[in-house]
Amino acid sequence: MKQPETPGEAVKGIHNGPPGPLLRIIKDERVAFVLVGGANTAFSTGLFITIAWFNPGLPSPVVLSIAFVVSLIAVFFVYRKLVFRVKGHFWLDLGRFTLVNLTMFFTNMALLLLAHEVLGYPQIPAQIAITCVTVIINYFGHKYFSFRRNPESVSPKEASKESTT
Repeated sequence: MKQPETPGEAVKGIHNGPPGPLLRIIKDERVAFVLVGGANTAFSTGLFITIAWFNPGLPSPVVLSIAFVVSLIAVFFVYRKLVFRVKGHFWLDLGRFTLVNLTMFFTNMALLLLAHEVLGYPQIPAQIAITCVTVIINYFGHKYFSFRRNPESVSPKEASKESTT
């Protein structure tokens, strides 16, 4: 995404660092977000399968919870360093990131219950449609909430450097 020309053009409450290695290649934050999210989904699914395979007696909710927590922490670091490129406020960012992801998780559950159980739509197409909607909401949640920065907390030198990148 295009960087603001001047610090005054920045969206209030948002400050990203210089583009990370992924954004130097991809050039579009939204595409990078989807690629990282897709890789994380594959990682999480593989992790779920591995845990279930090696611990066949473990209840599914436990396996799912372990995979969710591990992949949540892993993708937090990747989004933070390669997509949104922010520094500082580690615990605040992690808390907000977790809140956005849990909100999307429970929203997904509720929408799937409504679409499939109540309205009778087929389960898999309903889940695919819900995923498309939640990915978009997730992107904005992370960009404008999880990794939000106040422009006032950035030195003029950093703001000037960022606007030229």
